[in-house]
Amino acid sequence: MAVRAQELSGGQHPVRRAARAQSRPWVFLVIPLMAMAIVAFVPLFYAIYIATHRIILAAPGLERSFVGLDNFARVLSAERSLNAFGVTFNLLVLSVGLSVLIGLPIAVLIYSHFRARAWLAVLLIIPMAIPKVVAALVWNILYNPLIGVINYGLSVIGLPEVNWLSDSTNALLAIAIVDAWQWAPFVILILLAGLEAVPGNFYEAAAIEGANPLQMFRHITFPLLRPFLTVAVIFRAIDSLRTFDYVFILTKGGPGVSTETVDIYAYHIGITESGDISTATAAALILLVLTIIGVTIWVRLMRWGEEYF
Repeated sequence: MAVRAQELSGGQHPVRRAARAQSRPWVFLVIPLMAMAIVAFVPLFYAIYIATHRIILAAPGLERSFVGLDNFARVLSAERSLNAFGVTFNLLVLSVGLSVLIGLPIAVLIYSHFRARAWLAVLLIIPMAIPKVVAALVWNILYNPLIGVINYGLSVIGLPEVNWLSDSTNALLAIAIVDAWQWAPFVILILLAGLEAVPGNFYEAAAIEGANPLQMFRHITFPLLRPFLTVAVIFRAIDSLRTFDYVFILTKGGPGVSTETVDIYAYHIGITESGDISTATAAALILLVLTIIGVTIWVRLMRWGEEYF
């Protein structure tokens, strides 16, 4: 009778009230999820529409005919586009490899020998805070064969000067160095966070057993850092695929097409040359699929360090 009177008076049954309380978080998630879906999927579906039709920006009045997978086949069969995918892969390996080779030892060194790690973290953020365009412009001056500091330093120590940007054998490495310089601090910060999470008693037990620093790194530090290294490599790989700023300012894809990545190729094909936006979009979608496949394979290979936890 009391519950009935409560319902008649405008109250709610306790069970119903608890159910409504449990459903409220979903109410707050609906709008953000809908906004994310609109922002993410609407451009994706429109890109698929463009890639499956024949659209030329230079002739916008022509009929947009459906061509299916022809644009994808054109990308996967043309020598220039295949070269662009190869250049992109090489730049990815160079950039991520340099970032890890620089970031891992520096992170271990900072964790082992520096107490004021918070101040060092602030300093590490500075390169990442510089816009990519500004960083590329500065390095363009540094690489300059006439006024660049890098070649001057090489000549001072007796080494031959290097033709950084106009030589096809050095240009891609020069771009990777810029990318690694700016984003290796990101790897350092991620790995420092991982090192902070490593229990100190592991090292104490290893020291009692007589393990040297190299053995500790091999059997304790590196295995426990694998999940953090996986995350760092994934983010660096995704970011290194967006090096349009560096390439465009430093080499514009040259010499020839030796540094023409997929994004530079899509820019040239889709805008500056023939206006073939459909082929350019198809190339971008193929790169997206390859990125998803590559990230999945990398995660499975690293296995997130499950066997160590």
